Amino acid sequence: DRISTPRGEYLKWAPPSGEQLWLQITPDGDAMGMNAHFSGKSSIRLAVEMRVARPSHTPLDGTFLAWANPPAGAATGGDYPFAFDCPDAARHLALPLPARVTAQMAAFAQQLSRYDSAAAYVSSQAAEGVSSASRSFIPSGLFSPDGEPRNPPEPHALIAGHVLEAATRINAISGLPYWWALVDTFGGTFDVVIDPELLPEAPRPGNVLAGWFWLSGRLLAGGSASTP
Repeated sequence: DRISTPRGEYLKWAPPSGEQLWLQITPDGDAMGMNAHFSGKSSIRLAVEMRVARPSHTPLDGTFLAWANPPAGAATGGDYPFAFDCPDAARHLALPLPARVTAQMAAFAQQLSRYDSAAAYVSSQAAEGVSSASRSFIPSGLFSPDGEPRNPPEPHALIAGHVLEAATRINAISGLPYWWALVDTFGGTFDVVIDPELLPEAPRPGNVLAGWFWLSGRLLAGGSASTP
């Protein structure tokens, strides 16, 4: 699919298996960059507060700072703030912020642990002297290790959640398998994408997944440039 914006074009590659690549083209027709995404079943209500610029961004890159699950009628605030990359951010240049939207959010696992059940997760946490809910979200990309705010914030989070659905997917280019799981956590659901090298055994419904993730989201409804 070819998608035009005032800053250039996206070439969207999206096979039925869910993985996506968004190639960026300058107004002169040159390649400018490319981002990955995964299209799944997740849904999370957001109050998008501001756009985040990073030195590495091209004109077609974009990161949003948002609140998860905002209160009814509120344009800001919610369960927690976090940042996420948006592969088609330039499509939303006209969206006035703050804005209430619904988003589909992909969480690409960077570090990951799997637990057979919520009870197994709680037991493991207790054995380590930690008390952490099996549905939790820590916006680690907003803070440095010493607790100071990151400027600019990064699209990373520590997430624990319950697996609602799971499947083995096959990458349409490489032919290699990867794991997908729809995970219910504090604030909403996320499509978790996992390299089998991080998790040799595929997740199953009822498992708890916990780890560190890169976040990529698309705005689906509520914005001036919403898209299916």
